[in-house]
Amino acid sequence: MWRTGALAGSSERSWYATVPASMEKANPKGDAWSGKRWETMTRRGRRGRRGYKVLMEPVVLNRERDAADRIKRKPMLFDDYRDEDFYGLPRKYSIVARVEVKFPIEPRYRDRQHFILSDIHGAKIEAITYVSVTVKHFNNLLHEKHVYNMHNVKFGLHPGPFNFRHLNGPMELYFNQQTIVEPYTVPIQMPPFPKHIFFNLDDIAELPNRTLVDIMAIVVHMDTIHRTMWGPFRKIVIMDARGSLHIIKVWGDLLNKNALRWALAKEDYGIIIGTMFRRFRRQEFLESSDHTAIHFNPFHHNTHYFGPIQKALVARSNRQFAVTFLEEQRRR
Repeated sequence: MWRTGALAGSSERSWYATVPASMEKANPKGDAWSGKRWETMTRRGRRGRRGYKVLMEPVVLNRERDAADRIKRKPMLFDDYRDEDFYGLPRKYSIVARVEVKFPIEPRYRDRQHFILSDIHGAKIEAITYVSVTVKHFNNLLHEKHVYNMHNVKFGLHPGPFNFRHLNGPMELYFNQQTIVEPYTVPIQMPPFPKHIFFNLDDIAELPNRTLVDIMAIVVHMDTIHRTMWGPFRKIVIMDARGSLHIIKVWGDLLNKNALRWALAKEDYGIIIGTMFRRFRRQEFLESSDHTAIHFNPFHHNTHYFGPIQKALVARSNRQFAVTFLEEQRRR
């Protein structure tokens, strides 16, 4: 039996001595650590006299060094990481993020799980973890709407159309066995709305299939409620910041729980912010997902872009153009 420990009272704080446990039992009063035997355990005595070999413990030193680096490391914001940083030595970063969405584990091919995180400015990024043991670890550790302090996180380039991703950002994150997750205990007010919101919905047509997007628009017209085996849905005609008409398909509780708000938004040409809408390539409209949230008349710094459009719609006082647009979309 051998035990490794620091030499108490020694000026060489970074040196460790390996001493047999039998010596400690034979010398309960610490006689083995006195006199000449003590001198042989110093760097000076180790050179000229016979004694116990003094070793450096790399595991302990690396652990202490990593802990100190985590304290000094400034959290990385998602928008601060650039593509140029990827082409160099591999680096690990610390982030402070809230888990917006935790998707189910994907058992196909090999275990994999996706997360959507947002930083303190509201920017979103997709995080991925692989391998069965690592996936189970983060699945039990991370919970939606909780804020965490994460260390040893790696950034990677977005694969584009080659592999499916829920977000269409330029970068993505990876969790592995070296990633450390701690609850973020500092009081912080996370932004209520995403940082990147689509005002011109024509740009969504260029995104990959099934991409999640956040939008801001004006409610112009609502179709009748349709009931299917998957639940009720309603098509709603909206207008973006450039005056173009678009259709969103809203399902389930987003209709039932907000029935009065939808009616008032239609009557007053209210502004909405919709998060996590799914874009389908074969359809001419956006569709709400299980993670969609609707904010009616939000207090947002970009709502002034819709002011002139709202005034023009109120002065027109005729929604026939929206009804015609909806009928034309049905014929396609």
